[in-house]
Amino acid sequence: MTGAGAIAVPDPIAQARLHAILRFAAATSGTFVLSEIEGWYPTFLAPLLAGVLLANLPVAPPPKAGLALVVIQAVGAYGAYILTSLLHESPMVLFAIIALILFVSFANLAQGRGFLPILLTLIAFSTVPIVTMMAPQQAGPLPLAFTRAMALAVVGIWVAYAIWPKVLPPQPKPGPAAFDYPVAMALTGVAIVLPLMLVYLMYGITDALPLLITTVVLVINFDPRKSATQGMVMMVGNIVGGAVALSSFMLLQIGPSLIVLALITFLIAIVFAIPIERGGPTGAVGLITFNQAMVLFSLSLASGGGGLWLTRVFQFGLACTFAIGMMSLLFPLLQSVRQRAERRAAR
Repeated sequence: MTGAGAIAVPDPIAQARLHAILRFAAATSGTFVLSEIEGWYPTFLAPLLAGVLLANLPVAPPPKAGLALVVIQAVGAYGAYILTSLLHESPMVLFAIIALILFVSFANLAQGRGFLPILLTLIAFSTVPIVTMMAPQQAGPLPLAFTRAMALAVVGIWVAYAIWPKVLPPQPKPGPAAFDYPVAMALTGVAIVLPLMLVYLMYGITDALPLLITTVVLVINFDPRKSATQGMVMMVGNIVGGAVALSSFMLLQIGPSLIVLALITFLIAIVFAIPIERGGPTGAVGLITFNQAMVLFSLSLASGGGGLWLTRVFQFGLACTFAIGMMSLLFPLLQSVRQRAERRAAR
């Protein structure tokens, strides 16, 4: 309607986008605050998982799918823990099996098969073995922490969808972010994640869990077609996420309370929810930056101080630099090799 008596009709697209932003902010901040209240460490696990699910699911997972995600996470975490416990005295065999699991996971991921189950498998088998070998006395509760975090993330998403249910109409799925060379993708992924696992194990880096999770998320969101630009943006995102975490921790010290913690966390989430909702390369970088901020904020709260902030940002920066450098080098190289092989075969 037009004219003086016109009634403004809400834009359904704008409403759906607003609901998506509020869902992300509420589910991630809510699961983080609840984890802090209950002492469910590491407290960054639930919001990270909730963020990844919301960024990749167009609608709320139905009950069976939600239960399946919890079961997959539990099987992956406990499977990695049991495998490491059985083979910790034979590290060569252990890491050969882990390398095979990573290779198969990355290869299936490159073919567009089961993104979320494969991501959960990659996270479990890239983190749990390192923590189990470095700190066996602390590794026992880790599979339970993964399972509990996934259950909390799924419930948080269901609650958020119940409050803000509007979703965008179905959109055609974009093409794969990488190229259609599963073996090249798998080799590149293994060449990045496995050496980092060994370095963390050799040097006993205690922050291996968040570092490896961030690296895995970075690898699967990397677009080799825009390697230089995206790599630089991701490096900036690493610094920005660290700065947001430090600023948030310092702000919390002014008036430490549960309400202030909830407000700060919600503000962090809603700021990053806006680019994440847009999707594409911007959304991928926004998700990685959000993960960085939540991980470092959680670690600062756990240590009771932000004094290790610079060290942690430096460690994340090194891991990010190595991952991006390897992807920028190996993706084009393997793609070139594959193209030359195809040309020879066509002759």
